[in-house]
Amino acid sequence: MKAIVYYDVGDFRLEDIPVPKIGPKEILVKVKACGICSTDLFRAEYRRAKPGSVLGHEISGEVAEVGSEVKRFNVGDRVAVLHHAPCGACYYCMHGQEPLCEQYRRMNVDPGGFAEYIRVPSELVEKTVIKIPDTMSFEEGTMIEPTACSVRAISKSRIYPGDTVLVIGGGPLGLLNAQVAKAYGATQVIVADHHDFRVELAKKVGVDYAFNANKVNIEEAVKNLTEGRGADLVVVAVASTNAVHQGLRMVRWGGRLCIFGDFRDVPQPNLDIDPKLILRDDITILGSWGCAPYDYYAAFNLIRTGRVKVKDMITHAFPLEHFNEALKVISSRECMRVILKM
Repeated sequence: MKAIVYYDVGDFRLEDIPVPKIGPKEILVKVKACGICSTDLFRAEYRRAKPGSVLGHEISGEVAEVGSEVKRFNVGDRVAVLHHAPCGACYYCMHGQEPLCEQYRRMNVDPGGFAEYIRVPSELVEKTVIKIPDTMSFEEGTMIEPTACSVRAISKSRIYPGDTVLVIGGGPLGLLNAQVAKAYGATQVIVADHHDFRVELAKKVGVDYAFNANKVNIEEAVKNLTEGRGADLVVVAVASTNAVHQGLRMVRWGGRLCIFGDFRDVPQPNLDIDPKLILRDDITILGSWGCAPYDYYAAFNLIRTGRVKVKDMITHAFPLEHFNEALKVISSRECMRVILKM
């Protein structure tokens, strides 16, 4: 089968690799679409990925083979696959912190979504594979995983009726966080970004206010929209400590700030935060990474029912053979979500 194999920074190669063999409790999925996530690209750029590996985790496809003990799925089923599955019984799982579970962190599909076929281990078959309806395209199915990460972030951050939510960063995950916040009860949602293309798309998917931070004073805009208080919740959806500091200037007393941008692979200076913000101003600072199976199912239903609009967010699709061309489009910033189609 064909796959995109990573070797070094900027060195991705289209190669033939063996189709994985499945066990009695596993399934083989023919990948139909896989999103290209910034997490994959950061891992490659900062050499966090193993040379010779296949990346890609936003996966949808069609069941091509089922193990002898698999009962839930049949050949031909249209599915979306979450690549991590918690054990459900460890200390972290029992505390609702599934992304900290040891099994969650080591579990994955084989080899990765940038390939024609993947082997889905039994733990994933049991918990994190969803049948998707004919009304949902495979491209839309790739958006379930990033939406699930947004569901987790917004759920952890607690939305109350009447809340104003500010999302800093209008990329794919920023717009997903904004839409989930709206679906979960926020009265007004604001997105700040530096690109007109993203600002206009934010408005198209239902964000109440979207501003280009290069043209509008965001701090003044947020104050004007909140009677001078600031946002109840600020989601920082970019890996930038400057954005975190900016967010702290725009969150109200007693509000929450969620660090969502993936800082794991992007070098940034450490945060220098005045403790009085937490003590005197009662601001809660939290982070959110990954998602659990229940977040994945919630995300699926948000997309299925149209409460989170993902179709307009998929701006480009490329065949596997044109992977490097897809990377050039992503680097241009004139895109939103870029999909590989098999």
